[in-house]
Amino acid sequence: MNELLRQALPLALSINTLALMWLAGSKRVLGWWLAVAGQAGWAAFIIMFGAWGLAPMCVGLTIIYIRNLIRWRRERTLEVEAQHGR
Repeated sequence: MNELLRQALPLALSINTLALMWLAGSKRVLGWWLAVAGQAGWAAFIIMFGAWGLAPMCVGLTIIYIRNLIRWRRERTLEVEAQHGR
């Protein structure tokens, strides 16, 4: 069972990551929020199975997702303000 989990979990997490990138690429801010939350799954996998080589990816993607979330929210705020003539 442990080996099955070791193989299935990263596959599920990979599919989740790809789906969330698709969502974010479709200009859905929710995609970035869910992508940040999804990194908890990767962190759990890394810790559970000692897959420390994936830790830089997890940290790096978390930083990138948060950065993109902040930028997209800022841009959206500016667009709304421009539409309302502020």
